[in-house]
Amino acid sequence: MYTFCKVKNSVFTHFLHKFASKMNMNMKISRKILIVMSIILTTFTSCVMDTMPLGYRVKNCTKDTLFIDLTVSDTLTDDIYWGIHPEDTIGLVPEDTTSVYIHGEKVILYNFYYALPDSTSGGIYPLDKDTCYIYTIKKQIITSHTLDEIRVRKLYDRRAVTKKDFNKNRIYEYRPVESARSH
Repeated sequence: MYTFCKVKNSVFTHFLHKFASKMNMNMKISRKILIVMSIILTTFTSCVMDTMPLGYRVKNCTKDTLFIDLTVSDTLTDDIYWGIHPEDTIGLVPEDTTSVYIHGEKVILYNFYYALPDSTSGGIYPLDKDTCYIYTIKKQIITSHTLDEIRVRKLYDRRAVTKKDFNKNRIYEYRPVESARSH
């Protein structure tokens, strides 16, 4: 019985030595991976990142919820409406659009143009011309009139602006006409 225990014990000791040596190798590999990951993380987090958005944007400084289109087009486009253009067939996330019924017809509005009071609209980049146009339509107008009605009845505001009208962060502060004159 003593011989069996001795053999069993030596097999067990051999197993422990192998296990310990593998653990030691795994610890060395783990330590190397940890060092490499630390270097990579330190490198990427120590870089100075430019947080200024690339595009030009419009800040809604009114008390109204607006749909704002900043464009180089001198006419009101239909980009605010989703599903009109062939490229609009890509997958759609429900948070990207707002569905409304105008005269009994379902219309889908693209939320990229949606700007609550004191918020910033989607942007345009690059702004390859010096002059661009800002079209604003109040939410209560765009959700109750067709685009044709809005165009014919001129139920929108249009402003021609230049790059100089934007601040250093490339934001134009859109204000009601009365307060815009005082600024």
